[in-house]
Amino acid sequence: MPKRTKFLSRNPEKPSPRDRFWAVLANTPRLVQLVWQAAPRLLLLQLGITLSNALIPVAQLYISKLIVDQVVLELSQPGVDWTVLGRLVGLGLGITLAQVGLNQAETYTTQVLNDRFTLYANQILLKQAIRLDLAHYELPEFYDTLNRAQQSGSAYPVRVFETLIDLAGQSITFAGLLSLLVAFNPLLLLLLLLTSMPALWVGIRFSGVRFWLKRRQTESGRLAEYLQQVLTTQEFVKEVRLFNLGDYLLRQWQSIRLQFNREMAEVLARNAWLRFGVGLIANSGFYAAYAWVIVRTVQGAISLGDLTMYSGAFQQAQGLIQGILFQIALIYEFNLYVSQYFEFLNLQPQVVSPSDPIAFPNPMRRGLELRDVSFRYPGASEPTLHRINLTVKPGESIALVGMNGAGKTTLLKLLTRFYDVESGEITIDGIPLTAFDLEDLRRNVGVVFQDFSRYHLSVQDNIGFGDLRHRDDLDQIERAAQNAGATGVIADLERGYETILGKTFSDSAELSGGQWQKLGLARAFMTPAQVLILDEPTAALDAIAEYDLFQRFRQLTQDKMTFLVSHRFSTVRMADRIVVLEHGQIAELGSHAELMEMGGKYAQMFRLQASSYAGVAE
Repeated sequence: MPKRTKFLSRNPEKPSPRDRFWAVLANTPRLVQLVWQAAPRLLLLQLGITLSNALIPVAQLYISKLIVDQVVLELSQPGVDWTVLGRLVGLGLGITLAQVGLNQAETYTTQVLNDRFTLYANQILLKQAIRLDLAHYELPEFYDTLNRAQQSGSAYPVRVFETLIDLAGQSITFAGLLSLLVAFNPLLLLLLLLTSMPALWVGIRFSGVRFWLKRRQTESGRLAEYLQQVLTTQEFVKEVRLFNLGDYLLRQWQSIRLQFNREMAEVLARNAWLRFGVGLIANSGFYAAYAWVIVRTVQGAISLGDLTMYSGAFQQAQGLIQGILFQIALIYEFNLYVSQYFEFLNLQPQVVSPSDPIAFPNPMRRGLELRDVSFRYPGASEPTLHRINLTVKPGESIALVGMNGAGKTTLLKLLTRFYDVESGEITIDGIPLTAFDLEDLRRNVGVVFQDFSRYHLSVQDNIGFGDLRHRDDLDQIERAAQNAGATGVIADLERGYETILGKTFSDSAELSGGQWQKLGLARAFMTPAQVLILDEPTAALDAIAEYDLFQRFRQLTQDKMTFLVSHRFSTVRMADRIVVLEHGQIAELGSHAELMEMGGKYAQMFRLQASSYAGVAE
């Protein structure tokens, strides 16, 4: 049975700053690999563009120095040699044009890379969602984890990689400037570094505060999204209007969003004051260095060209130091969000196929057996099923009855291995269910639940999904529709099997509950399963339509083992045997006649329902 794992904890313990820092380093190789898998050629191209661009600022500064020095030289002698100046200006123009081209190329590669990775990251996330157990989807903590992964996974990994590339480019540019500045005065460079360091502390601190604020807001944010869905989707629109819920729900949504805005505004205000303070420190360091360059120029120690080059170099160096430190803070922040994507990818299904599966028996010989089967939902204090023992022969029809919560649907979920039993064993022909490949098992155990899916796709899809291998086999789809009594419904649709259902898309048609149910049953008749389970599949049909359907159903499934759940005893009595569940245990077992003769729980429920019909007739 799937267990509540540590990464689904409702209130995860907030790690220390040191632990978070090392977690960032641990995430980075995996993140780089993920982005590389999405678009390796684009990454190499973007890296080459960034590194080329990084060399341009140093070259521009040096060309500017040469131009200023050449101008001073020309002013000091008669006549002007325009050739040298022209070449220097032309060289500067060429470098600038190259920078413009590289910037445009970088913009293009960044956008294309973002698009490709967004597609790849969402594909990985959806694949992970498909492979996870049903139990995950019944835990609120799972939806918090999924929501955070959806918000973080598509953008932040690329942002980290782009930031790493930018950091590499800035480091190369800084190394070039460093070669200029060290020759002038290493102490001034140290001054610029020390006055820029507070920006790193502020960046990391603010990143952590903002991240944990958003993480705490996850569940409330999902509530706001749900309220927005209630206010804007067809499923709720009738009751929202009928009970005048619109203004009330809107106020609830607005309250959550306003609270989020207030909390973020407080964080942003504190950060603005801190950044103002570190900005004062950084600018003080730059102007101290700038003043010293001016002093050395006035003293005649360096030329005017040197003044231009060094002042520009100091200004750019300080900007680069702050930029490098800011990029490090961004990498830290983005990795915090990326960790939420990996948190989802780290979830592991507990119900898995064995490494060496056994083929499902075809045909079944001995049938199905449950031996002392008990099951408890994750987090539940009491078991839903307790020591269930039942043997079902091939071709036998079993009806499950009992009060709501007796365990009927849970028992059926165990037969399809949506969950694994807590204790006991379920076997087919003496082979445990856990020995079969999951796809093979579920191909042979077909289910139509009461809350069956209504796909807002074509009629052909809604039926063909019962067996994807024959989704394009219209003859088989038509037979399934006929067996489910759905041909009349489809004949009334303008485009027949190509009709799009629901109200989500244009040129679509909506069906009644009973019509949807017939399509759901047709989907079940598509399956080649040897075991067919119908869990309240006809709740939206009237009694006559349900009776006719089950008469046809019995004829079409004579060679199949069938389980059905229904609250209508006129249908239940057609089963070979009836299992009465009470408090998670089998209270009674037998045919309709045998159970009526026993005069127990089943007989009491049957007579109670029959008397209500008699009262209507009277």
